[in-house]
This record gives sequence, C-alpha cells and structure tokens, in this order.
Amino acid sequence: SVPAELNEEGYVLNVSSDEVIVAGRTTAGTFYGLQTLKQLVRGDGANAYIQGARIIDWPTMRWRAVSDDISRGPVPTVEYIKRQLRTFAFFKLNMHSFYMEHVFGSRAHPLIGPEGGALTPDEIREIIAYARRLHIEIVPEQQTFGHLHKVLKTEKYNALAETPYGDVLTPQQEGTYKLIADLYREINELFPGRFFHIGADETFELGEGQSREAVRQRGVGAVYFEHLRRVRDLLQPYGRRLMFWGDIALNHPDLIGEIPRDMIVMNWAYGPRESYESRLKPFKDAGLDQFVCPGVQNWNQIFPNNDAAAINIVNFVRDGQRAGALGMMNTSWDDDGETLFEMTWYGIVLGAAAAWQAAPFDLEAFERDFDWAFFRSEGDRFVRAMRTLGSVNTLLGVGSSDQLFWQEPFTSAFQEQARALHDKTKRMRLMVEEVEETILRERARVRRNRSTLDAMLLAARRFDHLGRRMQVMEQLSERYWDAYLNLNDRRRVRRLTRYTGAIYNDLREMAEELAELKRAYREQWLRENRQYWLDSVLARYDAMIATWLNKSRELDEELRQYERSLYLPSP
Repeated sequence: SVPAELNEEGYVLNVSSDEVIVAGRTTAGTFYGLQTLKQLVRGDGANAYIQGARIIDWPTMRWRAVSDDISRGPVPTVEYIKRQLRTFAFFKLNMHSFYMEHVFGSRAHPLIGPEGGALTPDEIREIIAYARRLHIEIVPEQQTFGHLHKVLKTEKYNALAETPYGDVLTPQQEGTYKLIADLYREINELFPGRFFHIGADETFELGEGQSREAVRQRGVGAVYFEHLRRVRDLLQPYGRRLMFWGDIALNHPDLIGEIPRDMIVMNWAYGPRESYESRLKPFKDAGLDQFVCPGVQNWNQIFPNNDAAAINIVNFVRDGQRAGALGMMNTSWDDDGETLFEMTWYGIVLGAAAAWQAAPFDLEAFERDFDWAFFRSEGDRFVRAMRTLGSVNTLLGVGSSDQLFWQEPFTSAFQEQARALHDKTKRMRLMVEEVEETILRERARVRRNRSTLDAMLLAARRFDHLGRRMQVMEQLSERYWDAYLNLNDRRRVRRLTRYTGAIYNDLREMAEELAELKRAYREQWLRENRQYWLDSVLARYDAMIATWLNKSRELDEELRQYERSLYLPSP
C-alpha cells in the first residue's frame, strides 16, 4: 500500500528474501529509491547482501539545492562539476546553481568572460544534459545589480557603474538594462528550466554615485525595488520564476509588500543562531515564496567551520520548514579565491539530509551514519576527523583561519597573537596531527569519495604548519628580545644561531614546509579546477616562502655584524 502523502519524489523500497522492489510515482522517485538501495548493500562480491527492509520515504522540501560560487577564483572543470552533480544526486539534491559575476562566456560581450575562466556554451549544454539524467535542475545566477566589479572595472562598462570602477550597476543608465537583457537572452538560450537567479545582494554603493539624487528624493529602498521590478519586467517574456537574494529587502520591511508575488526570495543568513524566525516572518507575512539559504562556512577558511555550519544549516532549514519555505539552497563561497570545494562535503550532505527529512533533525544520527553513507566505511572516524578540522576556528577564537595563515609573521601583532594562543596552538597541532594519522592509517578502508581525504589531509597539514609557525615566531621573538637586552653577553646572543645558517635553520624550515604545501595545494586545485586563477594563489605561497628565506639571510648577516660591533637592530 502506498500512502496518499507520498509525493512525486517519494518512493517505496521493499527488500525480501528473494526480491527487491523500488517504485516511485515518477522516475525521480524511483531514482531516489535506488540511491537509498545503494546504501543498504553490505559485503563484497558473492558475499554482498541487502538487509530486509520496508521503506516509504519522501522529501519534506520541494527544492534541495546548492549554490556554488565560480566567480572569485576557482572555476571547476566540467569533469569536476559532474562529480559534484553525481554526489548531489546520490544524497537526493535536485537543484544546482552557478553563481556568476563575470564567468559566463557571452558572445555579445566577449570582454566580460576571462579567457580560460568562463563557462562556454558547449560546456553548459554538456553539464545540463548530464544533470537532467540525475534529476537535477541547473539554475543560472547571473548578477544583475551588485558584485559586478570585474565587469565594471573595464573602461567600456565603467559608464554603467554607480561609482567609478565600482561593484554596483547604476539604475540611472539605460545601458544597464541593455547589458542585462543581452546576457539573459543568451542565458535563456542555453539554460532550460523554470528559474533564473538574478542575485541583487549587497548593493552597498547604491546612492553614492549616479543615483545619489534619486536616492535623496525617494530613498534607497525605493530605488532598489524599482530596479528589481525593471529586471523582472525585462525577463518576463522568458516565462521563468525569478529568484533574488533577500538581504536588501530585509533592510526595508515597509517595502516588502511591493515585491511582485511571482518572485522568489532567497533568504540567506550564515551566522549560527538558535532561531531564524525573524528573517522568515516578513516574507511569509507578505505571501512571498522563499528559500532558506544557509552556508557551508568555507569562505576565508583553511577548512570549513563545521561548528558554525551545523547550527546554521540545521536550525535555518528547521525554521524554513515551519514557515513553509519552498526549498533550501545551501551556499558555498570563494571569497579568498583559494577555497577548495572538496572540503565542503560535510556541510553539503548535512543540508541535503536536513532538507529531505522533517524537522527536528537528529544531528547525532546523521553523524553516526555519515562514514558509511559518504565513505562506505564503518564507524565514525572520518566524520569525527571532519568535525575536528572544522572546530579549529572555535578553538583559536579566530574568524578567518585563512587570513591568519597569510598574515605577515614578522610583526608585533602576529607575535602577540602567537603568545596569547600558546596553549591553544599546542592543542590544535595535536588535534590536526591526530586527523592526519587517522587518514594515513585508515584510508584503505574508504571505498567512496577517497579524494575528500586528500583535501582533508591538506587542510590538516596547513593547520599544523600554521601552529608550528606561531611557535617558531614566539620563540624567535623571546630569544631576540633576550639577546637585544643583553648585547654584552655573547653566549646569550649566539643562541640566535638556531634561526640562522646557510644549511638548515627554523626559518628555512618554514619555507621548506610551505613549498611542500604549495605542491600539495596545486595538485588538489587541479583535481577540481581549471588552471585559471591558480597562479595568483600560488604567488601567495611564493611570497611567504621568500619572506622566510629573506629574514633568515637578514638575521644571519646581523649576527655576523654583531661579532664585530656588539650591535643588533631593534626588535
């Protein structure tokens, strides 16, 4: 018997001693039943078996989506996008959105898409055909208001910038709407489906330039919503439902009622909270459809902050279900230009599970099952490793671990932070080294998604190097100050030779570790992404390597000078 509430994506799975039945109301439902069936298989070869089971299952939320930022550095290859899509489908996600600022290869505007870093029409067609087989809708998100600096920095398009060479398209120029019309005319030809995502978030410059007088007379909210309506009217002939980010609308609650009812609010919030009801209520009260859009907390991080992501995703999806949200769109952002998607799977799979299941969501049960579902490995050793790497921000009390990684070490600020974090740094290194040991010892047990372990290993080694760097700088600072305050004691000053020398020293060791991390990072990047933008990230490694080598030579020279003059430069 099939329950009446079994929806179009629901399925029935029945396993008895002599047969397996998988059935759905649609091919999508049957497809999702097969994904569950895969997880039930135990054993190998002739010893494989499926435990007897009867499952009737259907999704709570109609749309379960991922938005991937491909505009701020990493642009995935077609093959890696296919890996993303296969994995999304396995966990029953049914929508994927490309976040695009300047990486759509437009024929009408060839200056915009970077050579080697833009999706071509043929690639888009191939991706869409592949996604269709996996019951995934591909949604293009081409920004139409803010976040367009890489377009507006060109002289040709600068006249359309709210402020010179800025980030925001001005609504004061008709050329703005011609540009949007041109881009979406091509996008409409390439992307079939029901939705366009027009972006329109973080328009901070609006009212500071060409629209200053309009904003002074009518208010920034009115000018913003007028632009939104013009874009909606411009794209209406294509028969798509338009999605837009909801942050600016929340700043003008008195105008939310003016949003056309056929538009969908993409309601994003990334901070971990106990409740998101205050963000959902204004749009619900206005009768607008909305998605909840949490984040995997990967931006500006060596490894995603899974402590924050777990709270953000679970609670936001829960509150979205209670508010009748149309779906969930989990977001991945590449703000620092070097984020690797392969590190985000904990948050991606968590979003898929939370959106499929009805709240309240059992996080402990999710983590108990994660290793088998994702890695095909018994136990929970790898999900615990993910949570350990994802807890470093909480331990150190820093907002951005990547920013700390690239901070100039030979500064008072870095050295003071190293002293303040002395005990936590030791704990962090022990934690991440245990993760590294677990991966090296147990990786042979993993039968799916082994490439994720390589990404985790890279993150663990970057964290370990960061901790070692802080310890080296703390010790060097202490010893240099001791030498500087005791210049007449040659024995104490000569202790600094630990940090100098042409063959080997602690400063050269930092450079050597960075060179190895650079090699490993490059390998991981090229497993996911095109060559485009990679050199700009590797240049950061080169610059930091040069910093350590130069400081080693400088200190060595100062110590030689000291032997003649009993003088050292100020710390």
